[in-house]
Amino acid sequence: MVPNRFAALARDLEPTRTVHRSRRTVNGFGVHDVIIETPDHSQGMALMSGAHVADVLRIYRTRYSELSLDPRIAHITIFKNHGSDAGTSLEHPHSELVATPVISHQVRERLQQALNHYDEYGDCMFCQMIQEELEEQARVVMVTPHFAAVKLFASASPFSTCIYPLRHMASFGYISGAGINDLAHVLRTVLASSTPDSKHPDFNHTIRIAPSECFGARYHCYVSIIPRMTRVAGFELGSGIFINTVLPETASEFLHQVKVDHADAAVV
Repeated sequence: MVPNRFAALARDLEPTRTVHRSRRTVNGFGVHDVIIETPDHSQGMALMSGAHVADVLRIYRTRYSELSLDPRIAHITIFKNHGSDAGTSLEHPHSELVATPVISHQVRERLQQALNHYDEYGDCMFCQMIQEELEEQARVVMVTPHFAAVKLFASASPFSTCIYPLRHMASFGYISGAGINDLAHVLRTVLASSTPDSKHPDFNHTIRIAPSECFGARYHCYVSIIPRMTRVAGFELGSGIFINTVLPETASEFLHQVKVDHADAAVV
């Protein structure tokens, strides 16, 4: 892991907030790291061993836990851009971590939805959704002792998958050693079998984690995997409605038939 040479934020600043009338700004303080996943330029995450992917995930957890102790940091995003359609500028396999002094509107909206559900039903909306998906099985791709990989009921793009911890866990820092090994197996298997072809298309994966101020019963961290098979255009940007040409049930059924030779176990 190294600091990004072309960092979006500067770690040598102190976060300074300014309010002018209705406009609020904060300077460019933050941390932007690059996690170099392998010395092999051609080895994507789907082709790595489970132990190797687990090592990458441990780096995620270690760095996340370190930065979570910094009171200037409000939110940490861990993500991977694979391929030009996914926004990567470096071909060598790598992930990134960005720690910011603010929580974005999108993240706050997601947290508010989780809070509203908890206030109304008295339960984590993710835990309830996972239980319902496991009972129905129509969109479940894979289940292991610690995780479930599920096609979203209403995803914005084809073959999008989310990997959820089966136990309630708001922070990625709470994942156990056994959980990391299990997540490595699920992640590489889903990446290797996520679309109807074997060309390993461009994709983004993001670990969605609650800000430290929001840990507790109301949020559930998870991994979001989005193959870049379509583009967001004028209709989506103008309406907020996304066109998905593949039903999640169809995507899940297809992936049940995919054989992943290097996986540690089969999809269910």
